[in-house]
Amino acid sequence: MEMIWKKRLLVAAGVIGLTLSGCTTTGNTEGSEAETNGAPNQAIAVSLPAELTTLDTTQTTDKATFTIVQHLFEGLYRFDENSEPVPGLAEGVEISEDGKTYTFTLREDAKWSNGEAITSADFAYSWKKLVDPATMGPNAYLLDNVVNSKDIREGNADIETIGLETPDDATFIVQLEQPQPSFLSLISIGWLAPQNQAFVEEKGDTYARTSEDLLYSGPFTLTDWQQTGDEWTLVKNDQYYDADVVQLEEIKGSTIKEENTGIQLFESGDLDLQKISGIYVQQYGDNEELVTQNDVANFFLDFNKTANDALANVHVRKAIALAIDKESLVDNVLNDGAKVLNGLVPTGLATNPNTGEDFRAYSGDYNLYDLEAAKEEWEKAQAEIGESTTLRLLVTDDDNGQKIGEYLQSQLQENLPGLSISINKQPRASLNQSRANSDYELSVSGWIAGSSDMDMFFILYKNGASFNYGGYVNEEYTALTEDARTVHANDPDQYFEDYKAAEEILLEQNAAQVPLYQSASNYLIKSNVKDIQFPAYGAHFFFRTAYVSE
Repeated sequence: MEMIWKKRLLVAAGVIGLTLSGCTTTGNTEGSEAETNGAPNQAIAVSLPAELTTLDTTQTTDKATFTIVQHLFEGLYRFDENSEPVPGLAEGVEISEDGKTYTFTLREDAKWSNGEAITSADFAYSWKKLVDPATMGPNAYLLDNVVNSKDIREGNADIETIGLETPDDATFIVQLEQPQPSFLSLISIGWLAPQNQAFVEEKGDTYARTSEDLLYSGPFTLTDWQQTGDEWTLVKNDQYYDADVVQLEEIKGSTIKEENTGIQLFESGDLDLQKISGIYVQQYGDNEELVTQNDVANFFLDFNKTANDALANVHVRKAIALAIDKESLVDNVLNDGAKVLNGLVPTGLATNPNTGEDFRAYSGDYNLYDLEAAKEEWEKAQAEIGESTTLRLLVTDDDNGQKIGEYLQSQLQENLPGLSISINKQPRASLNQSRANSDYELSVSGWIAGSSDMDMFFILYKNGASFNYGGYVNEEYTALTEDARTVHANDPDQYFEDYKAAEEILLEQNAAQVPLYQSASNYLIKSNVKDIQFPAYGAHFFFRTAYVSE
């Protein structure tokens, strides 16, 4: 059963990857670039829709920053063009019969950007840094299945008891509590890249604040960046073990929040890639330079249940969940290929190998738009909290955030008389901090798959989880998700059933979240820029194999 379940994860990732690559016009597959006729000047200019936050891999959370992280920092494994995990800085792995011990052997030519060898100690240091309460990152839960890691991050065990071993510079051994079929997918994300302890400690508080305060293990290095800036440059890393497949010498990047500005720069030839949405997708619909991918993502309305009595009231939350016409949102507001989502987990993340059924289809739909039911719940709420209520809605200050905020404001005020919504627009970095501080009432947020592991979505609402900003507490929900993650990880049928039951508690019974849509990403890309990869997990795009054709 274990090996079958491992195949399930790889097949699911492969299907996603093929779907994405089928939507692009970037041409050749990975590895073919060495045979192409590239232009003499291998340089491009691109934009991101949000500013970079932190490039400390143990602290990164947002998609824009993670896109750059994936270019700069490679780990033991990486995702290939089909979003399947393949060896990266490790030349391979041996997995024990019981599925609990992973022994990685590092490549002899794995080097930092300064020419120093990357060793097993660099991985042990970064993984410990991620889970150590003194330095813990928001994604520390990713390593909960490593022996003692969960106890360590909860302050119940010493960091040196973690299930990591470094018998020599080239060998890195990981001991798991339970077999984990998604483990290789999990470690292919940039959050688990190595860090050089001596370099980090030498830099101290300035580590990762500027491009000069970092060492790089990926296909590119970074220049011209500081944490408060909106511009940066990726430069080919000549120390990268696979540098021969990296064709681009330079990628100039900038943060552009206003799509119209980015489009003008694209049309004038000053940008080679610009993300677009809404009306611009329709405007460029027949243009061969438009590339579309379907994201494995959930964009949702989140409740801070600790903010006030209204949001602590389940009838208020259910009324809001039922009062939003999502079809109109995706068709008339977004109008960019996004699809209605009526569950926590998006389509395309997980497929049961025993049945071939996608989890989203298996678990079903929750809280479909139902105005009559919404008003019934609202009347119950008003009887308990009063006739009039004002709530603050936190959204990003980019074009999409503003459009979605205004639509939700209109829907809720019109459909739930007595409810008033005020909109609070913030830059993404500020919004993320406000959410982390639980300084919000309602917020529109998104969650992107970092790997094929479903627990990456359910972690949002587990008791005490670092991303559980809204204070949701439900013992049964947490127990079900922990059972799925551990004791039922190798039983596909029970794994699906555990998560289905947890999703029903979260959405149907408690209305702790309102899933809104599964996003699509649309890019204008110059036709002479080839072989850009669009990962199923985490990043907007990946230029490892990209090149400029003649």
